[in-house]
Amino acid sequence: MKQREEKTEPTHRKRSRRQSSSTSNPTILCFPLDLILEILLRLPAKSIVRFRCVSKLWSSLTTDLYFRNLYETRSSIWPNLLMFFKKGVNLFVYSFPQHNQTSNDQPHSYSHHVDSYRMKYPKRCCFPFTESVHGLICFRIDSKPIIWNPTMRQFITLRKPEKSWKGIAVFLGYDPIEGKHKLVCMPRDNTCDECRILTLGSSQESWRKIKTNHKHQPTYRYYGQCINGVVYYQAYIDHNGKKNPAIMSFDVKSEKFDMIELPCGSFVKMLIPYHGKLACVSNNTMNKGVVDGITLWTLEDGEKHKWSSKQFLAPFAYRSMETDFKLAGITHAGEFIYVPSTFLNSFYILYFDPKNNNFRKVEFRGVADQVFRLGNELGEKRLNRLHTFPHHIQSLLSL
Repeated sequence: MKQREEKTEPTHRKRSRRQSSSTSNPTILCFPLDLILEILLRLPAKSIVRFRCVSKLWSSLTTDLYFRNLYETRSSIWPNLLMFFKKGVNLFVYSFPQHNQTSNDQPHSYSHHVDSYRMKYPKRCCFPFTESVHGLICFRIDSKPIIWNPTMRQFITLRKPEKSWKGIAVFLGYDPIEGKHKLVCMPRDNTCDECRILTLGSSQESWRKIKTNHKHQPTYRYYGQCINGVVYYQAYIDHNGKKNPAIMSFDVKSEKFDMIELPCGSFVKMLIPYHGKLACVSNNTMNKGVVDGITLWTLEDGEKHKWSSKQFLAPFAYRSMETDFKLAGITHAGEFIYVPSTFLNSFYILYFDPKNNNFRKVEFRGVADQVFRLGNELGEKRLNRLHTFPHHIQSLLSL
């Protein structure tokens, strides 16, 4: 009898546990939908993709256009710096907070954790200077455009717009009103008065022909910049058989082109967004290999194309640096972002405030430590050819 009682006691306990768990399930399932949505919006993108397997409801929520746009809007408030280098057939990708300065920040050092991963990229893929446009990055392979979503870790190769085009120039734009990415493609080796447009994610999968208003040839050495729904890029304008340097603009929503004269009459080092406006950056004189200063031109009036200029001291003209740094962009607060050209195990990024003429240092540790190097066969040499993308946001757009 004692043995029977000892055997039946665990059975009752199991039954009670089953009943208690079954009564608790409805409570879990009855979370308000708004609360579930709010929780999901606070998760990193990789967790959201993984949680799509939880249920049909969660899959439907996280793939809905409204959720995706809301998630990307929140991500744009705290953008990241995306950086990668290639080794063999792999891309080594790093993402970390851009760390915009607040009013309470003082110029000193910070330290941050770095999220990283490795992935293969398409063969013969060319990585020219480009930008991150609302979470997507555009490259090319031969004469075919490639779109990369670093958040979803996806590449997609698009078909060539025209068979007769040997080389292409591609620019990616984003319309914040309609929430659409559009790809602009044109021949790279000769002047032309038309281009091809492709809307990503649209049911219309064919390239459309658009007149450019001005016969021109993009310069493939300098990348474009998408600012508030307008793509800007430097190009040669064909004027009576002569090629004059200028800036071309493409309105992503209206799909209309316009020409803007360069502020200094020649190509500039970089096009950047500055307080929501187009700006050009150019280095001043060189003194023993060191830049003496920076000139910043800002487009004040989009219709009349008026430029205003400011000159700043270069942040490294009076300071010896252990590593060569290059200008990667500018924060929304107006700080210039300088990243290292090479790094060994860890590195730091400099944020230069031209108004107060000071800079702060943000260090990122453990980027390529010994364990990482051994596991990926990177050796012990310095890693170089870093590609940097400021203002990168997490995008849930599936390619």
